[in-house]
Amino acid sequence: MARNDHLLSVGNEALAPMTTAMSSLTSQIDQLTAVADARSSARLASLKTKMENFVASVTFVGQVKAGKSSVVNIMAGHPGLLPSDVNPWTSVVTTLNINTKAPGDTKARFTFFEQEEWDNLTVGGGRLGELANRAGADDEMEDIRRQIAEMKEKSEERLGKHFDLILGQSHQYDYFDEELVQRYVCLGDEDDPDINPKTGRFADVTKAADLFMDIPQYPIALKLCDTPGVNDTFMVREQITLRSLRGSEVCVVVLAASQALTTMDMALMRIIAQFENRQIILFVNRIDELEDPVNQVPEIRDRITETLKQNNISTDTSVVFGSALWAEAALTGDPDILTEDSRKVLNRFYLAAGFGSEAASLDKIWALSGFPDLLLAINERIAQGSGARLIERIRNRARNVASQIRATSVAKNMTGDDSVLRDLDGMPPEEAISKVISSYEDKASELTSALRKKVMERLAGAEASFVKRATDSLIAHLEEHGEQGTWQYEPAGLRTLQKAAYFSFARAMRKEAGALYTSAAKDIEAIYHQLLGNHLGEFSIEAPIVPRVPPPLGIGRTIALDLQSTWWRRWWQRRKGFEAYAADYTRLIASEANSITKDIEENQIAAVLENVRATLADFMREQKETLLSIAQSAEQGSDNPAGLLAGLQPEKSRDEILGDILKDLSTEAA
Repeated sequence: MARNDHLLSVGNEALAPMTTAMSSLTSQIDQLTAVADARSSARLASLKTKMENFVASVTFVGQVKAGKSSVVNIMAGHPGLLPSDVNPWTSVVTTLNINTKAPGDTKARFTFFEQEEWDNLTVGGGRLGELANRAGADDEMEDIRRQIAEMKEKSEERLGKHFDLILGQSHQYDYFDEELVQRYVCLGDEDDPDINPKTGRFADVTKAADLFMDIPQYPIALKLCDTPGVNDTFMVREQITLRSLRGSEVCVVVLAASQALTTMDMALMRIIAQFENRQIILFVNRIDELEDPVNQVPEIRDRITETLKQNNISTDTSVVFGSALWAEAALTGDPDILTEDSRKVLNRFYLAAGFGSEAASLDKIWALSGFPDLLLAINERIAQGSGARLIERIRNRARNVASQIRATSVAKNMTGDDSVLRDLDGMPPEEAISKVISSYEDKASELTSALRKKVMERLAGAEASFVKRATDSLIAHLEEHGEQGTWQYEPAGLRTLQKAAYFSFARAMRKEAGALYTSAAKDIEAIYHQLLGNHLGEFSIEAPIVPRVPPPLGIGRTIALDLQSTWWRRWWQRRKGFEAYAADYTRLIASEANSITKDIEENQIAAVLENVRATLADFMREQKETLLSIAQSAEQGSDNPAGLLAGLQPEKSRDEILGDILKDLSTEAA
C-alpha cells in the first residue's frame, strides 16, 4: 500500500486557480439564492450541483507492455491493483472513479457485454470480421471463426450454466482487491500452474470494470480510464477505447523507453493524431531499463519528435520521461523493490539532476520518477480545458439568472401606470413570447440541417477525391509494372481530407451557432425592455456558450486499407486483368471511406448538432418561464413572494445586492 500518498498532491498547484474560481462562484450563487424566488433558486441549485459533480476524465492508452496499468496504479495510489502483466487481448477497459459518488455502497462494478454485442462477435467476428467481409478476405474470416469458436468454448467451460445468464448483466461489490479485479479483467497464462483458477473467469465477457475510491490528495473528482489498447484479436475493444476517449479531457499515451514511438501500433497513432495538441501527453515509461538514460533520453526525445512530425502530430506535444517502478518505490517507501540495475540507473540520474552524492531520498526519487511532471501536465490541461469551460458556462448562466431575478423583482414592484405592459406589438405577451421562441426553434432546425448537409457534402467530396486518386494511381502502376508485384495506397490522405472537412464544419458551427445565440439573446432582452419599460436601467441577457466540438476520433478507427500481413497480398493475387483490379479496388476503398464518414456522422456530427439545438432550447425555455412569470405578475398584484428578502442586509437594497453580484461575476469573467 501507499505509505507516502502525500506525494500524489504534487502538481495540485495547477488546479488552484480553477478550484478557487469554483469556490468563489459557489459563494456568489449562494448570495444570489438568498434574494431569489423559488424558480430561480432551483436553477441556481442546479448550477451548484453541476460544479459539485464535475469530474475530469483522463484516458490512458499505449503499447502493450509499456507499463500503462502500472502508471494508472501509481496515479490511484494502489500499486499492483490493476494487473500489468496480462495477455493483451484479454484486458478490459477499467475506470478508476476517484472522489466520485458511488451508487450505494458499491466499490466495484463489472459490466458484461450485451447479448447483441456478444452475438456480433461470435457470429460476425466483430469489427475484424466486418473488415474482412468488406475486403473479401475469406481465408482470414476462417481464421477469425476458428479463434472465436475456441474463445467461446473456453468461456462456456469456465462459466458453465451461468454463461447465457450473465450477458447484459453486471456484478457489484462493496469492496475491491487485486484478486477480485483479476477475476474479471485478465486470463493470465492458462498453462501456468501457479495461476489462481478464479483469475479471468469472466474476462471474455466483461465489457467494462469500474472501481470507486476516495483519494483526499486530489482536490477534484477524476476518472482514470485504463484501456487495453486497440490491438486485441477481434478489435472488439477498439470501439470501447474510442468511446472512452470521446469523453476524455486528457489522453496520456504511455510508451516504453526501449520502444518509444518507433514500434508503436499505427492504430494508436491514427487515434491520437485526431486529438488537439493540448489534450495529448506522452509519458515515456521505464527509463530505469535504459543503460545510459542521461544520454539516451535526449536521443529518444528526438526520435519521438520526428515520428510525431511524420504522422502530422504537433511536435509541441508534451513529452514526460519517467519510471513507474521508481514512483512505486517512493510511494510505498520501499526502495528494496528496485533491481540492482534500476538502482544504478537511478543513481546516475540522481547525480545528473544535481542532487549531490548523498543517499537518494524518497521525495527525490519521486521527482525523478516523472510523476510530478505528469500530474502537473494533467492538472494544467484539466484546469485550462474542461474546468475552464464549466466555469465559463456556470458563470454565464449565473449572470443571466441574476438578471432574471432583477427583472422579476422590478416587475413585482411596478404598480398603477407603471405596471407591466400587457400589449407587445398588438399581441398579448404570452403570444409574443411564444412567437419568438417558435421562430428560433425553426432557425435552429434550419441551421443544423444546413450544417449537416454542408459537412456531409464535403465528406462525400473527400471520399470521391480520394477514390479517384487511388484508382488512378493503381491504373498507373498496372500500366507501368503489369500485374506483377503488389501495390498498396496509403489511406492517410483520406483521413487528412476528412479531418479538414470536419474542422471546417466545426468553424462554421461555432460562427453560425454563435450568431444565432447572440440574435436570440438580443430578441429576448428586447422583450424584457418592452414589458418593463425604462425601469430596468442597465440590463442585459447573455447568449449561451456555443457547445464545444470534440476531436473527430472516428477518423482514427481501423479500416480494411490499414490491414497489413497477408491480407493485401491475397487480395492482389485473386484478381486478374486491369478492369478487375480497378473495379474491385474502387468498390473496396469507397466502402471503407464511407464507413468512416458514417461513423463521424452518427457519433460526432449528430451529437454536436443536437447539442447546438438543445443548448438554445434550454436557454429559451428558461427565459420563457421568467418572461411569462413577469407578464402574469401584472394580474397578480405586487406582493413580493415569501422569502424574497431573506438574508438581505438592511443597509442594502435588493437591486444593490444584485448589482454587486453581477459586477463580481462580470469582473471574474474578464
